[in-house]
Amino acid sequence: MPHRDATLRQLTSALDPLRSDQPAYPICLSGPTGAGKTAVARFAVGELQRETAVNTAHVDCLRTRSRTAILEEALVDAGLKSRSSPKAEASSSLLAQMEEADSPIVLTLDEAEHIEDEHLPHVLFEADGVTPIFVVHDYERFAARLDSATASRLRTGPHIELSRYSQRELVDILEARIDAGDLSGITDGTIEVIADTAAGNAREAISILREAYVKGKSEDERVTPALIADVREPAMESIRRYNVDRLDTPHRLLKHMIDDAGEITAGELADLFEVEYPDADGHDRRRYLNVLVRYGCIRKKGSGRGTRYLSIAEAE
Repeated sequence: MPHRDATLRQLTSALDPLRSDQPAYPICLSGPTGAGKTAVARFAVGELQRETAVNTAHVDCLRTRSRTAILEEALVDAGLKSRSSPKAEASSSLLAQMEEADSPIVLTLDEAEHIEDEHLPHVLFEADGVTPIFVVHDYERFAARLDSATASRLRTGPHIELSRYSQRELVDILEARIDAGDLSGITDGTIEVIADTAAGNAREAISILREAYVKGKSEDERVTPALIADVREPAMESIRRYNVDRLDTPHRLLKHMIDDAGEITAGELADLFEVEYPDADGHDRRRYLNVLVRYGCIRKKGSGRGTRYLSIAEAE
């Protein structure tokens, strides 16, 4: 984890009570996309599991958002339950299975701001033997969604905030990848151009490096700074495909509506979406759209009543 030593020390320290069979406070990791939140959480929790008897689970709440689905996915990922149960179980039963496990469970809730049930954090705070790690983009916005008592409880635990990588830090990350993969044919200055292009986002930087290297090898060329402009969009498309695969039905539906229209006003989109999802209110719809914008699946133009949404093809 280059340039995340301090963050790892903070998270390791927050998890230390579990090494002495003591409960740990709930933990929150926040920061922009590509800052390494998920990687840091997985690394620290993996180290903890190697050192002491704990169960661990990692749930992507962008893909799995309801209380029952999250609890079930957590049990399956921790190896405490089979996914092939003949019928759905109540959330209370799933929570009881967590509490009755032989070892405590560290539950990482990635993209936690997308949890549908705003009471689930409180439920997890009160559960015996469960230590939640909430991974979010905006700490204050996440806390604001919770009731005052739950938000106060969240604030008693550690909040670890990650910032974007600097250009120099991204260069170090890419050099480590190149060394680990024993990659050749990358000319001087190319890594710096990739780092500049990715603007602090490690996920984008690594994707651009991969696309550039594959293209260079397939065309029997060296990987040069001039090649980066050609591979940036394929690299972004690869990331978009990954993100779309994570989306649930309402997110996908909105994306398809925007892609079909090419460009559509917020009002027109609201009318179309209401036909398919009459129970979703305007707040839900805007939250879904913000996710699509954040992950580069669509583009947004304007604000307020003049807001328009564009497909990626139309935006380009």
